[in-house]
Amino acid sequence: GESRIPAPLPNDTGNHSTANIYSPSLMGGGGIERNINRRINDTRTNEAESYNETTHHNLIVSSQHYILTDTKGSSWTESHSPRNQTTNQPIRISFRLHDPNDVPYPSKFLSVHGYTCHVGSSLPACMSGRTVLNFTTTLSTDLNILFIGDSISQQFAQGFYASVLGEGNIGSHAIPRSFINGQVFHNSGLHVCSSLVAPTRGGGVSAYWRVLALMSNRTEAPFYVNCKREKGWLGQEGRKLANYRYPYPPPRDGANDLVRVNTSKNNGATTWYRTSQTSQVNVNAGNESESQQQFYRAGGFDCCVLRVPHGWMELREITRERIVEEIQLCNQVVGARTILISTLPLNNNVISPSDWEGIIKINELIRDIARGWKPPLPGKDGVQWVLVQEFGNFTNQILWRNAQHIGYNITMPDFTKNDGWENQGAEFLLHRYQGIKSMRHAPSIPMVCAYPIEQPFSTKNETAGPCFFNKISRDGMHWCIETLGARYSASIACLLGCVYNNGKEQQNNGIEVRKCERECNDQFMSLVPVDEGWIGTNTTIFSKS
Repeated sequence: GESRIPAPLPNDTGNHSTANIYSPSLMGGGGIERNINRRINDTRTNEAESYNETTHHNLIVSSQHYILTDTKGSSWTESHSPRNQTTNQPIRISFRLHDPNDVPYPSKFLSVHGYTCHVGSSLPACMSGRTVLNFTTTLSTDLNILFIGDSISQQFAQGFYASVLGEGNIGSHAIPRSFINGQVFHNSGLHVCSSLVAPTRGGGVSAYWRVLALMSNRTEAPFYVNCKREKGWLGQEGRKLANYRYPYPPPRDGANDLVRVNTSKNNGATTWYRTSQTSQVNVNAGNESESQQQFYRAGGFDCCVLRVPHGWMELREITRERIVEEIQLCNQVVGARTILISTLPLNNNVISPSDWEGIIKINELIRDIARGWKPPLPGKDGVQWVLVQEFGNFTNQILWRNAQHIGYNITMPDFTKNDGWENQGAEFLLHRYQGIKSMRHAPSIPMVCAYPIEQPFSTKNETAGPCFFNKISRDGMHWCIETLGARYSASIACLLGCVYNNGKEQQNNGIEVRKCERECNDQFMSLVPVDEGWIGTNTTIFSKS
């Protein structure tokens, strides 16, 4: 069912401007404006001195107030030793940026070939710069992080795995449950129902749980969920991940095999479990008698990263009540006290202007829920923080830039203004590419096309014929992790640092956490260039509120 990817056009020199790129939604004073080639080195003495009380004595405060850097590496560890839950590290999550020639794009765990974008035309010059979308990310954290959602969540969780696992630790990757459409071919086409990497660099745990609709007490299944297509959920599966037992040191790289398991409850789907030749890293989570390795328990999750599964859910089904209930269930089922929710991007289920307006309204609803969240009373369990990852804003900036690149005569919005720019002159997003016959709804031309195959390319029509694929999206639904994964993972690390990088969970400084949240989104969920000095220099980056 895959469409053939045409070869890219040769000699893409283009005629692209390197004009300013803007941060997305800063309020007041017109926002931050940076030239692509501008390097930022603001080392305000007073702020740097205020952090010298910690163990980090070489902090450089950039033009931001909450995103900090450490050039001595005291806030970074390469160790994968499981975290000691009785001690509190001052900096619990940090990250580094790299040249892709030194650290590859985050694709080694991507399991569905049809979602990958290793073949495709080059990005437009305005996005292909080293400081924009051409760096990679590694992370170090002792936090336990669970991604919940559909196959798009799976993609970005797998990209995140590549960022938190160092070389020689691939055996730390386990897939308790999965399914494959068709024949197994070098694990290609492996759709994950649940997966886990443990321990990560820094000693934490990262995991993914496939849930195809917002969780609700009314939709919990009693015994079994066919994760291929059923929209119910089973709390037991989440609790298995929360209590997962994993070996350390991990099995040797390449030791994982797939074992087929048929069940009459599968309704035609085949479940595959990943096991190890050196230890039973499978659905039963280990057997010490077969190995001298020591086993550790995940012990619940600090944070859940949620994606509202639009496509599996209709827009009218996505309500405040359903979102709030899933947030609360994340705490009840896996113990999470911090929730990150991604705003929704364009996808091929958005087929009318009213659909696009519905996406924008849901994103406003997500922001409103986060801003108005009431934490539990002191001493009570519950979700302490709800943070927003402005993923929709990030991808919209990319789509506007790409549309201009492929020939649309559009006015580029000022992304610094929080005035509904995403809904102004946005009808071009609904123009459809007809070259992917297997899709229920044809994808957006600006989302999948790099160039037209036949000239001239008229954007006056609502549909277009074959085009050369880009490195933004392969199918109008999934995203190119090779291109977007680095900023996505950096934003997760930055946002979580706003809560956890004080040695313990931030409890009461709500104003500072919100300012930190905004700064992380403005830097990483946008096309604002990162500081050139952050890339390939072993500079450790972290946020702190």
